[in-house]
Amino acid sequence: MDLMDSDTPQRQRALKRLVFPLDGNRKQVLAWASSLGDLVGYLKVGLELFVSEGPAIIDELKKIAPQAKIFLDLKLHDIPATVAKATKAAAGWGVDLLTIHAQGGSEMARAAARAAGPVKLLGVTVLTSVNPGDLPELAPLYQKGGQWVSLLGQRAIEAGCAGLVASPLEVKALRSQLGTKPILVIPGIRPAWAQVPNDDQKRVGTPFQAIKDGADLLVVGRPISQALDPRQAALAVADEMIF
Repeated sequence: MDLMDSDTPQRQRALKRLVFPLDGNRKQVLAWASSLGDLVGYLKVGLELFVSEGPAIIDELKKIAPQAKIFLDLKLHDIPATVAKATKAAAGWGVDLLTIHAQGGSEMARAAARAAGPVKLLGVTVLTSVNPGDLPELAPLYQKGGQWVSLLGQRAIEAGCAGLVASPLEVKALRSQLGTKPILVIPGIRPAWAQVPNDDQKRVGTPFQAIKDGADLLVVGRPISQALDPRQAALAVADEMIF
């Protein structure tokens, strides 16, 4: 498949399932949005960017890249009342996806879900930077097929979350456990051709395997942003998603 041809139906569908995380200063972020916003399905605003620029960055991104949806990744985690109010405020900014920490408990997740309105709420299970060695007391749960992630995921969905964020290693089990309805958003994606220096992601997987296992959206940052040609890299990731 020609990497410069982004118009094949299969590739277009794959690109709409691609999430590009925006990092760096405002100038760089807006440049990324301008360069990739017409190609990927989602632009992700994370904690660093949001704290630096505030809600105004969301409006700027919508103007620069109106084709892309906005994923606000704040991983809200506080008492239920506080998270509900923050969720309601975020819904007012017109974002499409918003994250809370599933480890905040069922009551917090229910409060957020009631306040989310049309925004699709995602429960973050366990960060991809965490492995069993970091939390030895929870290692037995990892060793039994990712039960920690499964438990957090089940509770978040039952509380009203539209989907989950989990590592590539847990996609297959979560899809089997929860069925087809929940949205599974998967970071820690490393294409077969990507080399990421000083990588802090520990539980990773390829685009092909994540999609095959049942992922809906893939978050891919440095393999694209650090490439000599980021647009071509995004197309290459999309091609790996097709099977």
